[in-house]
Amino acid sequence: MDTQGQLVIIGAGPAGIAAAITAIRDGFKPEQIILFEKGIRHDPSRTAGFGGAGANSDGKLVLESEVGGELASYVDVEMAELLDDVLELYLDFVPESDREELEQARGRFRNEQAEAHIQRDCIRAGLQYIPADIIPLGTDLCHAVVDGWYEFLQQRGVQVLLETKVARFEPSEAGWRVICESGREFAAQWLLAAPGRSGHDFLVRSLEENGLATENGPIDIGVRVETDAQLTKPLTDVTWEFKLRGLMEGERVRTFCVCPEGSVLVEQYEGELLAVNGQTRPRNPTGRTNFAVLHTIHLDDPCDCPNEFAGLYIRTANILGARNPIVQTWSHFAARRRSRWRDVRKAFIKPTLERALPGDIRLALNAKSCRVIKQFMEALDSDGLLDGLCSDRTLLYAPEAKFYTIRPAHLSEHLESERENLFFAGDGSGITRGLVQASASGIVAGREIARRAVE
Repeated sequence: MDTQGQLVIIGAGPAGIAAAITAIRDGFKPEQIILFEKGIRHDPSRTAGFGGAGANSDGKLVLESEVGGELASYVDVEMAELLDDVLELYLDFVPESDREELEQARGRFRNEQAEAHIQRDCIRAGLQYIPADIIPLGTDLCHAVVDGWYEFLQQRGVQVLLETKVARFEPSEAGWRVICESGREFAAQWLLAAPGRSGHDFLVRSLEENGLATENGPIDIGVRVETDAQLTKPLTDVTWEFKLRGLMEGERVRTFCVCPEGSVLVEQYEGELLAVNGQTRPRNPTGRTNFAVLHTIHLDDPCDCPNEFAGLYIRTANILGARNPIVQTWSHFAARRRSRWRDVRKAFIKPTLERALPGDIRLALNAKSCRVIKQFMEALDSDGLLDGLCSDRTLLYAPEAKFYTIRPAHLSEHLESERENLFFAGDGSGITRGLVQASASGIVAGREIARRAVE
C-alpha cells in the first residue's frame, strides 16, 4: 500500500466534507482521514472541485425533510435535529459579519398567511405547494463557507488530495483498498463513497465491480426557465424558492433551484458534456429570476441504465447547440418552432447566459417531457402564482438534468452497505437530491464512523 488511512472519503462535495468535519468533531483523528477530489479547489466546471456542485452554485439551505431527497426513509434520527446540525455546519463557517443576519433569517420564509394563499392558488391551478424554511446564502457567501471548510481540514492535518481521480475500490484484508488512476493505492478501515452527480458513472461501475445490489432511482430532465424578476416577485418575496409540484398525464413535474435576481450559468461534466444551472449573487441583482422545471422519470425493467437515458438528452442538446446551451423563447417552444437570433432579440428580456445559442429544445427532449413541461408551465401561469409566465418575457434553456439514478439497494440507518465499513452518501449515490440533504447524509455517516473509531 502507498498510504494507510483509517478513513478514506471519495468526493469532496457537501457529503464528503460534512462527513470529515463531523468525524473530527466527534473525536476521529484528522491525520487519519484522506479525502479524494478529482477537481481543483475552485473548479470552473461547477460539477467537480472542492465543495461540489451544490455548494459552488447558488448555496440555498432548504431546511425541509420533504425537499431534496429521501434521506428520512433511511436514517433513524429526527430529521429536524439533523437539519439543525446541517445549518450549524454552514453557519459555523460563515464570516462573523454575516452570521447574525443569517441566524435571524431562520423562519423568514415561513409565513403561514402567505402559505395559505399560495396553497389556495395552487389548488385552483391543480398544483401542490411544499412550504420550506429556506436560508439563501447566495453564491458568494457559500463560496466563503467552502473556503472555511477547506482551511479547517487543512489546519487539522486531513490529507485533501485534489486532482486525484479514483479508478476503483475493492475489499482487502485491512478493510478497503482504493486505487487511483495514477496507480497509487490507499488502504482504509472505513470507506465512504460520496462522488457527487458528476461521479455517478464511477459509482455505478463500482457497485457492479463489488457485487453490490442496486436499484433504479428516478432521473430528472427538463429545462431552465428565465423570466422577469417582477413576474416572480409575489412568490419569491414570501418564499424565496417556490417549491411547486404538478401531476401532468400521471407524470411528476416540479420546480427546482429558484434563483431570484440571478443568472443562468454553464456546468461542465466529463466527456465535454455541459448543462445549465443557476446562481444568485445578492449584491449583483440582474432583474431576472431563473429556475428549473424538471420531469421526474422512473425507469424500471427492462431498463438497466437510466443514467444513459439522461446523458443522451444532454449529448443531443450539446450537438444541436454546437457544444453550447440552447435558448428558446417560450412562444416558439409552445408552438413547436425553432428560435433564431431574430426571435430571441424580439423577446422582452435578454438572456443572462450569453453563451447560449438559439435552437429547438424539442429536438433533444423526448415528446412526453415536452408535453408535461408545457402543461406544468401553463398551470404555473395562474392568478396568485406566476401570472404572465407563458409570454415573450420568458426564455427556456437546455439541457437541464440531474444524475442520481442507479443506487445501492441495501443501506443501513447509518448509510452502510451490505459490505461492512463501506458507506455511501450524497446525490451521486442516489440518496439525496440537494445541498442540505447531501450534507446531512455525510453527517450521518461521519458520526457513525467516528463512534466506531472512538469506542
